[in-house]
Amino acid sequence: MSITTLGFLGFFAAVAVLNYALPRVLRPYFLLIASYGYFCYTPQNRALVPVLIGATVVTWAAGLAIGKSKNRAVRVIFLLLAVFAAAGILLFYKYWDLFDQGIINLAGLFGQQVESYSFDLVAPLGLSYFTFAALSYTIDVFKRRCKVEYNLLHYAMFVSFFPTLINGPIERYPHLRPQIEKSRRFSYSRSAGGAFRMAWGYTKKMVLADNLAKFVSLVYGDYANMSGPNLVAATLLFALQLYLDFSGCCDIVLGMARILGYDLIENFQSPFGATSFGELWRRWHISMTGWFRDYVYISLGGSRCNAVRHLFNLIIVFVVSGLWHGADWRYLMWGLSCGVVSAVAVITRKPRGFIARYNPLYRIGGIQRWIQRIIVFLLFSATMVFFASALYKADPYAVYAGMTQGWQGLGAAWDQVVATLTDCRIDGRLPVMLTCGIAIVLAAESNGRNVAQWIRKQSFVLRWTLYYAMGAAILFFAVFGQSAFIYQNY
Repeated sequence: MSITTLGFLGFFAAVAVLNYALPRVLRPYFLLIASYGYFCYTPQNRALVPVLIGATVVTWAAGLAIGKSKNRAVRVIFLLLAVFAAAGILLFYKYWDLFDQGIINLAGLFGQQVESYSFDLVAPLGLSYFTFAALSYTIDVFKRRCKVEYNLLHYAMFVSFFPTLINGPIERYPHLRPQIEKSRRFSYSRSAGGAFRMAWGYTKKMVLADNLAKFVSLVYGDYANMSGPNLVAATLLFALQLYLDFSGCCDIVLGMARILGYDLIENFQSPFGATSFGELWRRWHISMTGWFRDYVYISLGGSRCNAVRHLFNLIIVFVVSGLWHGADWRYLMWGLSCGVVSAVAVITRKPRGFIARYNPLYRIGGIQRWIQRIIVFLLFSATMVFFASALYKADPYAVYAGMTQGWQGLGAAWDQVVATLTDCRIDGRLPVMLTCGIAIVLAAESNGRNVAQWIRKQSFVLRWTLYYAMGAAILFFAVFGQSAFIYQNY
């Protein structure tokens, strides 16, 4: 059930009403039932309920054993059991078919034939999110950063909470636990803020991201016949599309959770306002980057080691992040390219600081930040060629090569892009709406501002102008039927 459909909105409204109609002590159990109901709505997920239950029970039981035992060896054994169980589920569903094909190809190199054991697997809804959430609990209990949860159903609600199954964020149990144990009373102001956050997210996704996707999908879908200007434009627009799509879904999810009485982790803090590549990643998909930082990067030694090892740790984290997105060599190359750019940024920090100190342009107020933001955005967009190619089944190296061809002056380049925009039906008032809409979103969210809180502090006229503008944009410009979120695939 896609969250952009009327059916889902009806489901959510019923859940919200029943949630507050029940005694507070029963609400977590009702939300657990609703979450499993949402999980089972899609027929292919019904057969995979044991996977969700298995990940929940194994990690909960392991956490219980770790918390009760004072013997370090026993604690390590149960931690490894939880890690192998949760990670094993993730690896099996995401990478088994790739591994099987690799064995067949390797055997073919030596003139051997082996039987295929491909299962044509379909990953459960929210697989990466609920396994990482469950793993974080077990690791936190092992490191004494989280108390043991004795109530299995409360823990199960944390793992399967249906808003986070959709697209994250990857929650931590110490953050959600007190909210589960003591449900909030109904609050009109919280619910109004949550509803606005949902509307804001729907506008970003259905009005802006899905319209940009028309152009990006057309260009990347026929990249071999596209000129350099079109490929460059599609690459820059894909970075915006991905942000609007992913952060829009997070806005919807956080708005839903807020209406139900829960505050989830913020997943974005105006990443395109970053002035360095590392800062951008600290502001992008915060729950995932924080997870890899806390459980992978720091475990490898982080920056508390020699310079070479530090750079190696940095690259490894990005490579693992790339593999997290899927069994495709393009995701691996995307992670590697981000890691290399991050490592180069660390190596060149002092020389860049020296250049910045003596750059005459940087002496003009504010110009330094804007130049740095533009450079960071261009670097981010360049690495995203691999990511976009994985989504649209393109050859990233052919895309890079194609970007250098077909340039016959800025006027001709602009005409080529406009012609392609017309071909994908982005014409008339739509380009103006997209330009203004994206500018308004980026401005409203600048400096990590919470738009839902900010808008409630504004005047009556400004608030309702924005409300009507979002409603009109969804009514006249939203793309209906193109409902899948990019990060639902992960």
